[in-house]
Amino acid sequence: MNLRLDVASVLRKNGHRATPQRLAIYEAIWNAGDHPTVDKIHSSAIERDPTISLATVYKALRLFTDIGLTREMAFRKESTRYDPVVDEHVNLVCNSCGEVEDFKFNPIEGLKAAIENRTKFQVRGQSFEVYGLCSNCKARME
Repeated sequence: MNLRLDVASVLRKNGHRATPQRLAIYEAIWNAGDHPTVDKIHSSAIERDPTISLATVYKALRLFTDIGLTREMAFRKESTRYDPVVDEHVNLVCNSCGEVEDFKFNPIEGLKAAIENRTKFQVRGQSFEVYGLCSNCKARME
């Protein structure tokens, strides 16, 4: 898999240019290894290209979310974070430190099918978060 070529292909297929700035911003999200905030994405992206402004990051993130390259995760107490894993999964969110961990869970696909079969609703995406304590925070409290 070549991340730059894959992202460029998705951008072009959706009628958008695969600019070096957009590719650098997506790489910053993907390489973060977690669910980064806009500030973290910007900090990482400007290491690749110092000309990338915060406004460019916001515009790219909106585009990536609109075409399905990322998921926007808005939490109650925190700033918005971005998830480059767009297939069905559950996000485990620590109430103490804010860490977000992906948990692959196949019944999510069954839930989508059940919703579509029992209603007239067509599912085009999902967001499922479970709140609690991560293993590090739980260990600190014991």
